[in-house]
Formats: sequence, structure tokens, C-alpha cells
Amino acid sequence: MSQRAESADTVLAPAGAVIFCRVIDNFGDAGVTWRLSKRLRDLGLPVTLVIDAVDVLARLVHDLDPAATDALVRGIRIADWDAFEAEVSAGDLSRIGGVWPSLVFETFGCRLPDAVEAGLCDGRTRLWVNLDYLSAEEWVEGSHMVWGLHPTLPVKKLWFFPGFTDRTGGLLIEDGLDEARRAFDAAAWRRAHGARDGLRTLFFFVYPVNAIDRLAAGLRAAGEPLNLMLAPGEASDMLERALKGDARFNVVRLPFVPQEEFDDILRAVDGAVIRGEDSFVRAQLAGTPLLWATYPTEDKAHEIKLDAWLARFREAWPADAAVPFETYEAASRHWVDGTLEPAEVKAWLDQLPVQKRAAEVWRESLLRRGDLARRILELVPRA
Repeated sequence: MSQRAESADTVLAPAGAVIFCRVIDNFGDAGVTWRLSKRLRDLGLPVTLVIDAVDVLARLVHDLDPAATDALVRGIRIADWDAFEAEVSAGDLSRIGGVWPSLVFETFGCRLPDAVEAGLCDGRTRLWVNLDYLSAEEWVEGSHMVWGLHPTLPVKKLWFFPGFTDRTGGLLIEDGLDEARRAFDAAAWRRAHGARDGLRTLFFFVYPVNAIDRLAAGLRAAGEPLNLMLAPGEASDMLERALKGDARFNVVRLPFVPQEEFDDILRAVDGAVIRGEDSFVRAQLAGTPLLWATYPTEDKAHEIKLDAWLARFREAWPADAAVPFETYEAASRHWVDGTLEPAEVKAWLDQLPVQKRAAEVWRESLLRRGDLARRILELVPRA
């Protein structure tokens, strides 16, 4: 599929996007596809998001009815997967204007319904993309921008990988990100949300399977009074119980905020212990020092993903730093594999200023590589 129409006789699909998402990684999958939907909307495309867990998406989009099968929210049409598939199988494309648009996404290898794949063979030229998971592993560069032929239909699909290098698709970066960060009043946010003046502030959004007791023991042993802003969920319940009774910690339970407000938390804190993919990316784009809780898997693939990112992030570590990168690397690895020691928690806290310098350098490198959505739009056929 070429970037430009091959001849005047080529029939181009109308401009627009349909994004398909099956939620496996809970808020991560829903969060990435909602962010992609908003990004494409802001770049001028009509967008339909077809998702099999509207209720999960509604936790991030507070004006979305979790029981809705069809909704228009902030200019984006949201459709329940089963209802939409039934309509398409019956030949009804009214929700998308009667014709499959110029850009069709299957996200994270979710596999499109058979009726959708067949519908893409209507003689119109469009781009069909599999947007995959984020990873810093080297193999991603060889798999990015690879075309695959359908086994039975005359249509092909582009594998497109987010990433941290010039040989990947980059990250979703909205226009005005720098301006929003400069205009944000971190001190005012902290005061409004119950943080105590004069204390460093940390944010926690992790998995219940993480070594929360070890983290709590390290925070206690470090001896530093802290504001601890805890996201909703079982993991935060566990951390709060583990620190109960220690007056050095000002524990604040945050509500589940809409996606648009999540960046404010990350901009307001001195460090974050963060999980998943979308939250992990937003912490980096905020320039916030972090410990990353990769999604745990039995085959230890999450440890491989962490090591791959650490190898990239190492490049941003200040050459004149008094603290070696290996100290941060050890805390990150041992947090993920469950062997975190109290001394490593203290070392992580002590080196937050150095991490901040590295995070700012790393953030600038990500911004220079540009926006994933714009890169994809450059590939869409147009006259």
C-alpha cells in the first residue's frame, strides 16, 4: 500500500478511523485506545472506538455510561464490541457512515471480526494497522513497519510498534504538552489534595502482586517523612495497612480520576511507583522519577521488558552524577522480582534529584522523536 494514490482511478476510503480493542490488561488497553482516539480526533478525524469492556473505559471517561452500547462522548463514538459486530455482520455500517474509513486499527493483536476483515476488501484503498504493545526490546525495531498478507483475503495489514527509538513508532504525544506542563501549579495541586508543606511527595499505582510489604519496610527504614498519594485499588489498601500507625507518613487516598487529570498527579509529585503501559509513558512525558511495575507474567517476560527499558534509560543518566546508574537499576529490578531491600528503597529516595535530571533528559529525547499518531497519519493513502 503506497502513501499516495496510485492513479486517478483509485477509490480512496473516506477520512476517519475505527479502533478495535479487546481489554486484557484492564486500564492499560482501554487507556491507550482512548488516548489514541482523542489524539486522532484532535488531528481532525472522525473516530469510532469499538471496545469489549465499556464499563472499564467508563472508569477513565467519567461522562461515559458504563452500560452504553453506543455513545458519543467528546466527539468520539464509542461502541460495544458485540453490538457493533452484530450490526456489521448484518451488513449495517450506519454507525461509521456506511463505509469503512481510511484508517482501521486492531490494537494489541485483538483480531478483527470476520465481517470486518471481509468488509475491508471493498475495493477502496485504506490503511489497516495492528498497533501493538510498547516495549524497549531490540526485536521491536525489526518488527515495526512490517506488512503482513491476509491468508485468504486480498488485503494486508501493517504492524506498528510504539517505542523509544527512531526505528519504532514513538509515543502518543499531544500538541501543547509542554505548555500544559509549564502552566501547571504543582504546589497548588498538592495543597488542594491534602499534601503537607515541606515534605517530598510520592505517588503509588501498582499491582497487588508487587512486593508491597518490602516497599513499606523500606519506607519505614528510610526514616524520611513523606506525602504518599495512593491511587484507588487493592494494592494501595495493602500499602496503607502496612504503614498504619506511622505518623511520619501523610497518606492521602486519591479518587479514580479521568484520564485527562492523571497527568496532574504525575506533574505534582517528586517520584512515582507506577504500573502498566499508559501510566508508565505519561510519567516519562511528565519528567517524573519512577520505579516501574511491569505487568507480571509467569514466563518472566516482564523482567525482560524492564531490563530493556533500563538499558535505554541508562543513556540519559548524568555523566557527572555522584550516584551510579547501577544503584537505580538494582532498585528497579529488585522491586519487580520481589527481592527489594530496605536499603534500596532509601537509595531510591536519596537519588531522586539525580533521577529527575535523567528524567528530564529522557523526556526531551522522547519529544524530539515526535508523535505516534502523526506518524501513522503520514502513511494513510490520500489523493
